Amino acid sequence: MPTLTDILDAFLGNHRTRARLKPATLRAYRKDLAAAAAALLGPIEVIGAGDLAAYLDCAIAPSTATRRLAALRAFFAWAVREGICAVDPTASLVAPRRTRHLPRPIRADSDRATVERAIAGAPQPFRLALTILRETGMRAGEVLALNLGDVTLAPGREALHVREAKNGTERMVVLGPTATAKSLRALRAHFRKRRDEPSYAPLFRSNRGTRLSYDALHYQWGRLCLAAGLVDEANKPRYGTGGAGAAHGDSAAGPRPP
Repeated sequence: MPTLTDILDAFLGNHRTRARLKPATLRAYRKDLAAAAAALLGPIEVIGAGDLAAYLDCAIAPSTATRRLAALRAFFAWAVREGICAVDPTASLVAPRRTRHLPRPIRADSDRATVERAIAGAPQPFRLALTILRETGMRAGEVLALNLGDVTLAPGREALHVREAKNGTERMVVLGPTATAKSLRALRAHFRKRRDEPSYAPLFRSNRGTRLSYDALHYQWGRLCLAAGLVDEANKPRYGTGGAGAAHGDSAAGPRPP
């Protein structure tokens, strides 16, 4: 009877598997299944739900266990289709729930004012990107993925079309004169300079004309926080990537991760 190690390459090389999964996902599956094979040494036919649950419980973080379970589910679904094993032991397993942490709030009025001054002093296009993050609460990756065609500035219908949300669901972020007044003014000024460009052009570009990267935005935010004194003992941004700090909620200050 084959072990997981014996047929790992057959699963990853299967045409249906390769057609359904992106190359990055295939690489992640290979890594996670190789780790599972090293821990689950018996024939796959005798690997039960209890064995898998015990293995997944050893994961460092719930997100790691969730990723490993996804790889195992794909593998055993294939093994059942191929007649290699009769039962899918992952069917009764449930992905662990992630503990959600709220962004660190900006408690002091003086810090709020300092954050506003730091963003106002940032060079473009960082100032506009950080202003949108501050006022809307969007993730940094969502803001940086915006194209010119994703921005609607028609009076009464101002919004940002988020196509690359982390949860995979598109949505519209409504802009208004109260909560996002600075974003609206800055976007209109930005569009006056780029009115002749195609809709697929990135909203935020680097000096080289390429899409502005998260690393560049994060680096700029770190420099602003250092200059403004919004850093901890290690000179790291005090309100770094914990949250976008929407002005109406003031949950935090810096860009959220992608």
